[in-house]
Amino acid sequence: MHDTTQRDWIRIGMAVAAAALLQVAAPAVAHERIEQRLSPTDASRAVGRARLSMLSASSGRLDLRVRGLAPNQSYDVLVGNVKVGTLRTTGGGQGALRFRTRPRGRDQMLGFDPNGALITLRDAAGVDVLLGTLPATSGGDDGGVICCVPDDRGAECEDRSAAECAAQGGTVAAATSCMPNPCAAVLPPATDIVCCVPDDSGTECEDRTPAECAAQGGVAVSATSCTDNPCAATPPADPDIQCCIPDDRGPECEDRTPAQCTAQGGVNMGPGTCSPDPCASSTTPTTPGDDHGGHGGHGGHGGGGGGHNGGSDDGTVSTGDDRGGSGGTYY
Repeated sequence: MHDTTQRDWIRIGMAVAAAALLQVAAPAVAHERIEQRLSPTDASRAVGRARLSMLSASSGRLDLRVRGLAPNQSYDVLVGNVKVGTLRTTGGGQGALRFRTRPRGRDQMLGFDPNGALITLRDAAGVDVLLGTLPATSGGDDGGVICCVPDDRGAECEDRSAAECAAQGGTVAAATSCMPNPCAAVLPPATDIVCCVPDDSGTECEDRTPAECAAQGGVAVSATSCTDNPCAATPPADPDIQCCIPDDRGPECEDRTPAQCTAQGGVNMGPGTCSPDPCASSTTPTTPGDDHGGHGGHGGHGGGGGGHNGGSDDGTVSTGDDRGGSGGTYY
């Protein structure tokens, strides 16, 4: 009788341990946080920090903090060369701006995907004063699809493989990101939002549903109307150039200011447009007559130094519970 009871307890203990192991191994949506330094484009003492905190593929916030800028001035905030908001500095040259997928208080709408995007602060004269490129979170582009999964509260946007999306009864969205949320209109009636849609001639302000805005690669902003165009950024002081930006599939041509091109590790191809594509057969320019291939490594070292980022200034990605609120200064 005693042996039977002991064996029963052993079996119960083993079952509890196995359940605990399964619970640890079960996939869960980890809270991710990325921080990136925003570096000055000149010898000024201006500095900034961008912090992206993601709760899920379609829920999170982006905090921007700056200091050392001109006091009591307004700066356009551009993400991926599209204006998403305005940051106002204090009398001491400091400023902060928060974007959230579900805005509250003075928050701006996080209606764009900042993963891997270039963040630019541009002053009223059109000069890009701070620049930084956010690294991508682990939920970035991994070859999956954007899936609208049915939920008790509506439809949740998730990064899934096509097979996982189908198995969960989901609907594949035409969008390439969960921000702005393309699933917001899957079940409830859709309401129009103000959407900044990238265009060859600039950025167009349009009234769109969240799904339409996402499908067009647009940015949802907090404005309520396109009357005073919220998508129009201050024209850059330096004209845009053809910039060949490194990509896994080869260099891509983008319209950028010279400072933005340098910040993204691009090759300045001079004035002009990206049609025809000057990057299709472009290579890194070399000094005429210099065929010493070994100098390529030295050139890379010089480019790295120009980014104003020391080793500890690289963007970092961390996972865990992001319950710290806006926190203190994190320069």
